[in-house]
Amino acid sequence: MKKENRYKNTAVIDGDYIIWIACNKNKVLEEGVPKKLDDKFVYEDKTLEQALDTFDSYITDLLHLVKADSYILCMTGKRNFRYNIDPSYKANRVGIEKPMWFKEVRDHMINVWGGIQVDALEADDLVNIICNSLENAFIVAVDKDLLNCLPGRHFDARKGKASFVTVTEDQANFAFAKSILTGDAIDGIPNMKRGYGPKTAEKDLLASEETTPLAASLKIYEKEFGQEEGFNRFKKQYTLLKIIGSLEELPENITFEIPEPICYDCVETIFSEKEYTLDF
Repeated sequence: MKKENRYKNTAVIDGDYIIWIACNKNKVLEEGVPKKLDDKFVYEDKTLEQALDTFDSYITDLLHLVKADSYILCMTGKRNFRYNIDPSYKANRVGIEKPMWFKEVRDHMINVWGGIQVDALEADDLVNIICNSLENAFIVAVDKDLLNCLPGRHFDARKGKASFVTVTEDQANFAFAKSILTGDAIDGIPNMKRGYGPKTAEKDLLASEETTPLAASLKIYEKEFGQEEGFNRFKKQYTLLKIIGSLEELPENITFEIPEPICYDCVETIFSEKEYTLDF
């Protein structure tokens, strides 16, 4: 049973990507025109004030665009529990330097906007748990896993998209089963075998006689590696890729309470004349 929500339209936002947007460098301008060198744009670091202003502007525009009367901002905590399952999880990101002002903008998200984080959980987990536990809530994200593998009405905040999408239970189940076969290169999760891509995965899933996409995915693993090894490989992929969806699914020793949404009550008053777009 979902927790009662006194608000009618709560945006539950994956805030991780917004920090990066806020900290992205600015294009250098010459007389109002972006400067190029060797046919490439020239960039410069933002000041801290510019980074914070970008963050505030983005969140404000976003909340107006989705007509939210409240929000919950989520971010990834320290030491994800998935590292205990596979130490190489996201190993491809090791050494990637965070942009200037990353910590300051992150602190700003927490101290000014009331952002939340839970150690051992990713923002994806928090967003999904909250939306499944709270009435009148919807996901706002750019992450394909959140947008494709979870059923419901979500807001796709990717640049050029900026629209609501509805994902059925069947569509979400198929997308998740497909991801178990194809892995996630961004998170360093390999595909089932070398050369096995989305088109092959989709073809194999559709050709399967199993009753569910998930069962079909398991069968494909077992056919490729044998029953025992196939099951173990499938289970590992499943655990790494599955976005936690309820408090009951939390790993042992991780506690989390569903937060109260933060009121954002000027959506239809102060800025009612402005046309909002996510153009960053």
